[in-house]
Amino acid sequence: MRRFKKILCYVGGEADPSPALEAATDLAKHNSARITLVDVLPPSTEGPWLTLPGTPELEKKVLSARLQDLEEIAAPLKESGVQVETDVTTGSPFVELIRRVVENGNDLVIKTAQNLNSPLGGLLGTTALHLMRKCPVPVWVVKPESAERLGRVLAAVDPGSPGDSRDLLSAKVLTLASSLAQASGSALDVVHAWWLPAEATLRGRRVNLPPAQIDSVLRDVRRAAEEALDGLVDRVDLSRVPHEVHLVKGQPYQVISSFAEKSDVSVMGTLSRSGLDGLLIGNTAERVLRRVESSVLAVKPEGFQTPLNFDSL
Repeated sequence: MRRFKKILCYVGGEADPSPALEAATDLAKHNSARITLVDVLPPSTEGPWLTLPGTPELEKKVLSARLQDLEEIAAPLKESGVQVETDVTTGSPFVELIRRVVENGNDLVIKTAQNLNSPLGGLLGTTALHLMRKCPVPVWVVKPESAERLGRVLAAVDPGSPGDSRDLLSAKVLTLASSLAQASGSALDVVHAWWLPAEATLRGRRVNLPPAQIDSVLRDVRRAAEEALDGLVDRVDLSRVPHEVHLVKGQPYQVISSFAEKSDVSVMGTLSRSGLDGLLIGNTAERVLRRVESSVLAVKPEGFQTPLNFDSL
């Protein structure tokens, strides 16, 4: 996966960092990339720190000890030829991770998913959710029980007219997914869901449209979706990746969730159509992420900027 050169790997929180470390190391070796291992601890001005004597000095000792832990984790990676840096700080994990992305030019954030009852359900905790909403670079949340080798990679695409935001994001998703599949020797599923909103109501007795008219509209919708998908696939070189292209009728979150169940990693775009960039992932992605239990690589549109203002943080 030659795209990523500066990988930020979060090794904090309650989840076992090993799956994220393994994925980051594999990417680094394939790509001659640099990894930065980061942990973010609670600041001394919060929580149980306040009850301890000599808090500022104690915080320094804790940070130093944790940095030594990270150096021990990094040692075997360095011995294997991977370029690794370590960093420990205090604050809010998602804020500090995004701060480093902005300041240091990292092009991927990777962390292990947490098996928690999170706001999204599934495998996403609060930190992952914030990163997927606000981080300007791709975020890979790795399933704790990830297989050593990826078997199937899912590219969930939603192509529109050539050059529009949906189409450009779908091209980015497909490019990353095919690159990941090629690097890992995996098969690729390209999935686009199409549907006619309110079809059941249109066919109901209260609307009473002729079935032939609705069927004609359905054919038009499917034809447009097929043309958009064919155009997208033609623009991305998939010749080196075993792949299947699926055009499936159904609500997008249901179709994508079904394919994600059979995938090791799902690559999807996080484009909000509400105008609140960085505050909403987008309706389809939100609903998929509530259900999916595969690893997820979330991709932002080109030009996306984090809504965080670090001058005020």
